[in-house]
Amino acid sequence: MSQQTVVQLVFGVMAALSLGGAMGVVMARTVFVSALWLILSFVGVAGLYITLGAGFLAVIQVLVYVGAISVLILFAIMLTEDVMGDEHPNNGQVGLAIILLTPLIFLLGKWGFTANWPVKAAAILPRSGLSVDAATAAALPGALKTGDAFLVPDSVAYLGRVLMTEHFLAFEVVSVVLLVALVGAIVIARD
Repeated sequence: MSQQTVVQLVFGVMAALSLGGAMGVVMARTVFVSALWLILSFVGVAGLYITLGAGFLAVIQVLVYVGAISVLILFAIMLTEDVMGDEHPNNGQVGLAIILLTPLIFLLGKWGFTANWPVKAAAILPRSGLSVDAATAAALPGALKTGDAFLVPDSVAYLGRVLMTEHFLAFEVVSVVLLVALVGAIVIARD
């Protein structure tokens, strides 16, 4: 098997994991089980990021969404009274939903398989950067001209440099807003 075939296979498995987790979120009978399915869906999205060569986004997905947001959701569920005992049966609209969504799913599948998806980069980018043509470099910020080719800087180092220079104030404002939200959540939970 070639590397591209393996990456496509892993991408398909991760996409199925994400979609399966999302279906579990919608179809679970309790909110707690739904939150556990959501964690599985988040892990699948992190796997998708890895197959697309976005390792930084995959790590952030695992740390922020799988780690922090999921734990926050689980704490909120556990602190709410009588959530675990609420098991509501289906409301009788499953048949109507299947009738309405089946053509949409087939149409989206047809579009997905017949679309001309442009592939510009390898699945895993080299650490030192990726050599691209001029048209691709025009769309990528921070591309450096080296002879006849352009070199795209390492995404993590470039992102860190941009966040700590050009967007420093916005980065700090977001961190303060998140801190205030966390303190507010703790105060509400204690009451």
